[in-house]
Amino acid sequence: MDLPINYNEPRIMHIDLNSCFAIIEQQANPLIRNKPVAIAAYDTPRGAIIASSYEAKALGIKLGVNVREARLLCRDVIIQMPDPEKYFDAHRRFKKVLLNYTDKVTPKSVDEFVVDFTGSQAVQRGVSLVDIGYQIKKDINESLGEYVTVNVGIGPNRFLAKLAAGLHKPDGLDVIDGNNLREVYEGLTLTDLPGINVRYQARLNIAGIYTPLEFLDTPAVKLKKEVFKSVAGFYWYMRLRGHEIDNINYGRKSFGQQYALGKKTTDREELSRLIMKLCEKTGRRLRAANYYA
Repeated sequence: MDLPINYNEPRIMHIDLNSCFAIIEQQANPLIRNKPVAIAAYDTPRGAIIASSYEAKALGIKLGVNVREARLLCRDVIIQMPDPEKYFDAHRRFKKVLLNYTDKVTPKSVDEFVVDFTGSQAVQRGVSLVDIGYQIKKDINESLGEYVTVNVGIGPNRFLAKLAAGLHKPDGLDVIDGNNLREVYEGLTLTDLPGINVRYQARLNIAGIYTPLEFLDTPAVKLKKEVFKSVAGFYWYMRLRGHEIDNINYGRKSFGQQYALGKKTTDREELSRLIMKLCEKTGRRLRAANYYA
């Protein structure tokens, strides 16, 4: 089947905090603002970097680098340990701001939300979603702090809203709709598309698809039967055209708990204590959700 591009007025907004953990630490401590900051699981040389400020990212200090490597890249990098409660407090404040506009607020992670303005009172009054986006930015500054910035993306579906939010980081606000869709795709690579990683890029390349525009123009049948060899191909066909396919909540499929070791060990007693701790924490979460194992 041929499905046209969705030219309906965009009503979905994707909002995410810039460099979430790092920027929250910079907001809390003015002395480390505008400096390379990295949040590490441990401040030991092998501790993995789990978040970094834009200043640190510009120096190559990003997810996957360890503390030793970060200090080689920048000897003055500020390494800090995570403060989960601080981040969850920011998450709660963030959500509270968005709930002032509509109750259709879906958290995607600690630092990002999807907001559906379909049928909202603000839109019914004729207020532009772009104006609402700028007001949300202002409200977040007032609630979380003047140093905190967010990216706002507006689109007809969740996929395009998320793509729009990433176009002009940090502190961007962009709209993608049926009118500028092809123009936006023309300036991107396949891996710029949310959900397309290197593995998917290779699969698309094998099928002769090398750009987002070629991806957009590929027939649904080819995507479904040749490229993805599943219904996922048809979902991508819809997604790329601005039709919503990702607003389904399939519910939780698993529970897990992890812990980063400060240093490698083969001590069975130490590892046994750790496994017991992880099992207990996972069990508490299962029971709280009325599951058992």
